[in-house]
Amino acid sequence: MTIRVYSSLDTGAPALPSTSNQTFYDNLRLVLLSCLVTGYGSQQSAGWELVHDVPGGFSLSNGEGIINFVQSGVSTAAIYLLESVSDASAALLVGANRRSGPWVDGSAVSERQFYYGETFRTTYANKAWLVVADAKTVTVTMYALDLNLDANTGGAYALHFGRFYPAFGGSGFCALGGDTSLSGWPHMARPNITAPGTVLRNPFTGVIDQGPAPGYRMALAPQCASVSRTLRQRVEPGRLRLIRAAIACRGAGLSGSAGSQLDAHAGVLRGIVFDPALTDCRLSLILTALGISSPNLNQRLQPISLPDGTQLISLYAAEPDLGAFVSLNPTDW
Repeated sequence: MTIRVYSSLDTGAPALPSTSNQTFYDNLRLVLLSCLVTGYGSQQSAGWELVHDVPGGFSLSNGEGIINFVQSGVSTAAIYLLESVSDASAALLVGANRRSGPWVDGSAVSERQFYYGETFRTTYANKAWLVVADAKTVTVTMYALDLNLDANTGGAYALHFGRFYPAFGGSGFCALGGDTSLSGWPHMARPNITAPGTVLRNPFTGVIDQGPAPGYRMALAPQCASVSRTLRQRVEPGRLRLIRAAIACRGAGLSGSAGSQLDAHAGVLRGIVFDPALTDCRLSLILTALGISSPNLNQRLQPISLPDGTQLISLYAAEPDLGAFVSLNPTDW
């Protein structure tokens, strides 16, 4: 499968309308459909299928699972996963194994996997975006307002969905990023907070049942209690020691506990790699150490080439979240 890189820097890239009624959902929909389904300019689509597209809701499939985005206010979209669809007439699909974060059809849980993109909407300035995808997996970063490489909370967001490799073999379908509250700032990897991600099937057994209130997040080392970016610089110039990012789970039916201190390894992610020494370092320092003198904002949207030919794209979103890279090497996918 071809790994494709799309960004707001591309010729012909869809422009995000700077109007007072343009919601976060509107912008997310515009970016994802342009990159994954239709393509734009000289860019071909990544090859995802558009399952449905109605006012307030759309859904995409890679042939292994379905992700449904539902508008939940001007700044928020809710994310649901399903295995199949029986009714596509409304924004929220009806179908088999419908779930969102800790909620699954029939449960009394009020939380969902919400994605709150307060600044990635309306007339907020400096909006930019990046999508790295193939026909099975997608990583998205969105930026707005913040002109610093080391973006503060609310100035940058990351989202990852599609195929992953569960702990006991085969392939699974996940969506990582967001929060379980309607207006909680999105995060993908913070170890000491909610785990809002969704996985279609139990990563250990392969069955639908995951126990009560399951939670998932991207897992990077070190799993430190304080995850704010630091001024430390530990990288040898031009050299990284990269390993694959993992997916962590929690819940009585998964890790045995709902507590974040007992998260369990649930599998590995496609396309995302990290250097354990650099997860809490600031992107500006990392880029400088990797040979980019005076790094600028656009370097968040462009591949980084290492001396050995490795090509990476930074996945350092908001400063309190932990950082990684999206690899352009097919062996990492």
